[in-house]
Amino acid sequence: MKKRVFVLWCIATAAMLAYGQSTDEGYQPARVVSFENIALDARHPENSGGYKISMRLGNTIYLCRASGPASLFVDWSEGKEFPAKLNGKVLLVKSPNGQIAELNITGKKTPK
Repeated sequence: MKKRVFVLWCIATAAMLAYGQSTDEGYQPARVVSFENIALDARHPENSGGYKISMRLGNTIYLCRASGPASLFVDWSEGKEFPAKLNGKVLLVKSPNGQIAELNITGKKTPK
């Protein structure tokens, strides 16, 4: 009897751990289509630094701009896949280091 209870406890624990490790609600895989570092522009501070990033989420490519520390974008390159979700005009992307990058959507297109 103790063996059965122990086995059921192990199964329940494994199920809870698997559920806890599943992707967060609303996040789905997004692939980096292009990634470009924008140079600093002293004449136009609003365009100073940051990144131009195109992400493919489903059948749509989102053209985005982002800024933040280099450590947030250190592992980003074309073809890499990250969990992402739409939040209005912002694409929230989970970086491999656990931080969430907020990409401001400037446009979108659907490939043919």
